[in-house]
Amino acid sequence: MDNNNFTLLDFFGRKKDESNLKQLHSQEVIGGLKKQLNKECQKHEWKVVWKSVIDHIDKLLKIDLLEIMMRPWKNYGGLSKYKDAQKYPPDRTYIVPLLEHTISSSHNPEIIVELEPLFKTTIPIAITVELMLKGFSLEIQAGRIKKIYTGECQGSGLVQCMNVTLLKKELETISLPGIIDLGEGIRIGKGS
Repeated sequence: MDNNNFTLLDFFGRKKDESNLKQLHSQEVIGGLKKQLNKECQKHEWKVVWKSVIDHIDKLLKIDLLEIMMRPWKNYGGLSKYKDAQKYPPDRTYIVPLLEHTISSSHNPEIIVELEPLFKTTIPIAITVELMLKGFSLEIQAGRIKKIYTGECQGSGLVQCMNVTLLKKELETISLPGIIDLGEGIRIGKGS
């Protein structure tokens, strides 16, 4: 795994269940979109649009797993004390062990199919992920998280479109490198 490029697409994989895609295809919103498109264009156009919608789901999964982990850590109140340069001089490094914890993340992107001025259809996607982390530590210097020392990570998740499950990942171990170097680091605190 590359330190900064393990995404939800890598986690879930690219293979979608064909029977679930057929079920999605039969949904009222998708059926209505197909009807509208076939009315305005040639019938073979629908196949191109449908393939594009399915391919776009992969693009929506290019959410960096590291960003999902960093969001709660950098805003965790217990780490804000490390921003105090008087108590925690910026020339010193602090190793902060994290308790075993779970990070839950939800994302609700949309795919918009539009043929102006005739119609515009929104296709909602729901992505949920749970990461169970154990034995992680953070290296903090000058109010910034500089490195992550990884421990055990297990994850599970679901990708749905209009209540049809497209991808599902049962609880599984995620292989992470022992140390993730964040370069200049991620500033601790809200709004960072």
